[in-house]
Amino acid sequence: MSTIQERLSELGVTVPDPLPAGGLYTSIVIDGDVVYTSGVVAVEGPPLKLAYAGCLGGDLSLDDGRASARGALLSILGNLKGALGDLDRVERFLRLVGYVRATPDFTDAPKVMDGASELLRDVWGAERLPARTAVGVAAL
Repeated sequence: MSTIQERLSELGVTVPDPLPAGGLYTSIVIDGDVVYTSGVVAVEGPPLKLAYAGCLGGDLSLDDGRASARGALLSILGNLKGALGDLDRVERFLRLVGYVRATPDFTDAPKVMDGASELLRDVWGAERLPARTAVGVAAL
């Protein structure tokens, strides 16, 4: 068992299977030692469906948003594991960008993205946290 997989198991975290692409794109692009990932959402199922449908500041709570960000990161890990074969090949994440569906007055997008950042910290360590952007948007 890999070191990252051992850490995930210790945390009680299960990495899902890779998600099918939802359009004409690829989920993972590998360029040398750098891997780029397409945007994903938190899903549940089968059949796969959006885990947190709604809008923060409206019908979803901050805790829902944090769980959704964590779930989206798990979807990314599933895609990475599918492409790389082993998450130990991932040394660190360089950048994390989150688009948070929210009402115009919702200002806690950074707190939402903490749900993903905390999982990265718990698995790869605080010294390997990425640069991060959190943006509130009207629709996804």
